[in-house]
Amino acid sequence: MSTPATIIDLLDAVRIRAASLAEAKQRYAAELAPDFNLVDHLRNNEVALSRYLGLLLDTKGVHGQGELFLRGLLQRLGKPDFLPQDLLRVELEQRTHSGRFLDIYLEFRGGVIGIENKPWAADQDKQLEDYAHFLQMSARGGQWLLVYACNWEPSEASLNPVQREALEQTGNFLRLDFLQIAEWLDDSACHTRAPKVRLFVEALSAYVRQQVNGESDVSEAEQIKAVILQKPEHLEAALKVAQSIDQVKAQLLAEFKESLGHALKAEGLSLVWEDQPLASGRAYAGFGVKLDPGHQLTLRFEFGAARLNALEWGICRENVNIQVDAAKAEIVADAMDSAFGVREHGLVWPWYTGTGAKDHVLRDEERDWATSAEPWLRISDKTERGFVCRIVKLAREVRVALAGVDAAMR
Repeated sequence: MSTPATIIDLLDAVRIRAASLAEAKQRYAAELAPDFNLVDHLRNNEVALSRYLGLLLDTKGVHGQGELFLRGLLQRLGKPDFLPQDLLRVELEQRTHSGRFLDIYLEFRGGVIGIENKPWAADQDKQLEDYAHFLQMSARGGQWLLVYACNWEPSEASLNPVQREALEQTGNFLRLDFLQIAEWLDDSACHTRAPKVRLFVEALSAYVRQQVNGESDVSEAEQIKAVILQKPEHLEAALKVAQSIDQVKAQLLAEFKESLGHALKAEGLSLVWEDQPLASGRAYAGFGVKLDPGHQLTLRFEFGAARLNALEWGICRENVNIQVDAAKAEIVADAMDSAFGVREHGLVWPWYTGTGAKDHVLRDEERDWATSAEPWLRISDKTERGFVCRIVKLAREVRVALAGVDAAMR
């Protein structure tokens, strides 16, 4: 049986091995640049990701690889009725009959495919239902398919389960996760003839794996695995540590809730906290700040993926029963744009950063609470770098920014 001393020995061994790897990376950074990824330094929000995927799927695109990328994706979708040579056009942000925008729209001779790209953001009410109706109408009796590119299931508010099951049975709806998308990119890269295009596709795959899927550094994971498997007692100790992690996170969340609640109350603000969703790590779980008791919109922090991953923040409706007026949403968005910079807009979220955006509130390493230690350290940090101080400061700034549009928040 593992003892506390054995567990400490394991943790020390992992720490030393990780530190050695970090030192090696730093030493050879000039020659290898192991942490550099091209896409990290380009536009890397949801819109940009759709643009990159759409660029690859265009058989006449500047990548010069013809049908390579589209053929590979169609094979993964299992749709033999759609042929790469029948592609007529690729559109980004295709406007639907109801005024929404479908991320990627592929028109073929005899059919259409729509891809809704959701690496981080949540669905809006009846969003997928609307896209399905649009694609069916656009197909004019031909084949059509709605692809939901996402790592979690669509919300029932976006596409009710009964309708989803019916669409899946007729072959008109398919969820494609980003692990499959990364695999498609990797496979395509192997057959890409132009070196600079292959470099881009490989970088895009690495970006998807790390920033969307939350995969850890492969070299670091291998080093930790080697330490764990080095001794039988290390394996046993690792399993003991793994069993305790959920309890550790639960305690830290409870402390965070209490500290943040007290700090906000001192500012005349109130904490909104979803106990059960956060405790279970459910996708779309979140917490936030109500700036005024009469407001229907709140400052919200939400995890776009399960296991408390893909954290983003913005102004969101307080609950799913609230219908946000489009004119009011635009007023709120304009006020937030003026104060914090132009970001993403919508009805459910009149203004939000998106996890792929750079902002002054959250750093990239603070968005993934599933595998990164950084956010958990910031929970316990009582200084200005800690989450409590930063969220309270942000709440004050947002309250000032929205003071002139109070009516639009109600």
